[in-house]
Amino acid sequence: MANRSDLRTRARNYLYEETADLFTDARVNQGISDTLAELPRKGVYLEEIHTTSRVVDQLDYSLPTGAYKVELVDVNLGTSAKPDWDEIKGWDTYAGALWLRQRPTDTYTMRIHIRKKFTDLTDETTATDVPDDQLELVAVGAAIKCYQMLMGYLVHAKNWDSVAKPDGIGLPQVQGWIRDLRDIYNKMLNDQRRFPRPREINMVD
Repeated sequence: MANRSDLRTRARNYLYEETADLFTDARVNQGISDTLAELPRKGVYLEEIHTTSRVVDQLDYSLPTGAYKVELVDVNLGTSAKPDWDEIKGWDTYAGALWLRQRPTDTYTMRIHIRKKFTDLTDETTATDVPDDQLELVAVGAAIKCYQMLMGYLVHAKNWDSVAKPDGIGLPQVQGWIRDLRDIYNKMLNDQRRFPRPREINMVD
C-alpha cells in the first residue's frame, strides 16, 4: 500500500514539480489531508461491519474511530453457528456513539454497518487505507488544494501592479488549471463514488 510520501509524489506529478519548490511538502501534505477528509461527503468511503455485544440496560455503544455514518444495525437472534440477523429500528447516532431506542434485556451480538473515513496520514511511512484504485483521486484532489493555496498567494500579493507571480503566472492561468483538474477530479469521483444499497422504508416505526 502507498504511504504519504507516495501520495505526495503523485500530487507533484500534476503540479509538475518533482521536488519541493513553490509547493512545500507541508502544503502538499495539507492538501492530502484535506482531500482525505472531504471524500466521504462526496460518496467515497470505506465500509466496515463493527461487531459488539449488547449490554443489559445500556443504550449507547461507542463507534469505531473514523466512523462517518451508520447504514444499518442488526442483532443476532440465532447462534454463532446459525446466525439469524434481525434489523434493529429506531436507533440514532450522536457524539461518536450509537444510541438504541430501547434498553436491551439480552447480551446478543450486534452488528453496526458503517461508512468509514479514510485515516489521515501524519507521517511518511504509515500505509494509507485508501484502496490502490483510488490513490490517483487523492493525488488530483491534493493538487487542486495546492493551486487554491497559490490563488490565495496571488490575491494577497502586495505588489498589485504585477500580480503575476511566480514567473509571470497570474490569477486567470491558475483558475484555468483548477477548472481542468476539477474536471478530471469529478470524473474520477463519478467512477469511484459508492451508492448505498436501497433500504426498506418502515412506515410504522
